Amino acid sequence: MRILAIMAGGMDGPVESGCIGEVVAERGATLHWCYRRLGHPLPETTTGYAALIVFGGEPSVYDPALRDYFEALAALIRRFHGEGKPVLGSCLGCQAIAFAFGARVYPAGLLEYGFTPLTLSAQAQADPLLHGIAPVQTLFEMHADTFDLPDGAVPLLEGETVRNQGFRLGDSTWGVQCHFEVTPTIVDTWTTRELIGNPAHDQPQVQQRLRLVHEDFGRYQEAQTRFARVLVGRWMDRVQAHGVPIHRTTQVQARTRLLSGS
Repeated sequence: MRILAIMAGGMDGPVESGCIGEVVAERGATLHWCYRRLGHPLPETTTGYAALIVFGGEPSVYDPALRDYFEALAALIRRFHGEGKPVLGSCLGCQAIAFAFGARVYPAGLLEYGFTPLTLSAQAQADPLLHGIAPVQTLFEMHADTFDLPDGAVPLLEGETVRNQGFRLGDSTWGVQCHFEVTPTIVDTWTTRELIGNPAHDQPQVQQRLRLVHEDFGRYQEAQTRFARVLVGRWMDRVQAHGVPIHRTTQVQARTRLLSGS
């Protein structure tokens, strides 16, 4: 079973998809990568794909130079959604889903970088992906844009500084602002990429922030990984329910486990 994986930024999908890629592989499905930076054309139909994942990246959906690309991506997202094929978006992918359904995406006024407490909404307790999960999750963020909720969206995750952090549309499309899928190695790669040649790299406050992120991985990574595996595992259940059954090469026990708050 193939899942279309959109990479609008500069990331290397197999290396930087983290827990999302791991769980998809464990469930016997494959990610079919479509890279903007390599000039891959976006498919015009959903034919041949059971679902769609839109990953994060550094571009902004409102960048005039990328208008045609994100308009085409928006149409593709709406097509999957309209056919009831599951859609999942992380960070930029979440913003792209909001944009696809007419919501405003705009600068947040800050870089939200590091582990951030996010609160599950009351509606999340009945959500197919988030039910039974502890009401506060501390998850990794790395973004400078935010979004308004599309009409009809069910809010699922909220932050204190940046309010809108996750939502569901209908019963098949989810957007999550945070990078719940990451590992310390992935974040090191992103941080290095952002700071190469940047004079701010050696500033004491920047170095302190980087040290804090490394320390926070020790505090929060185990719980974040549990959260990620539950969320993606349950999303894969939706993929399986909509399409051909997936052969499970590994039993993902975490997806049915109720998470503690730690």
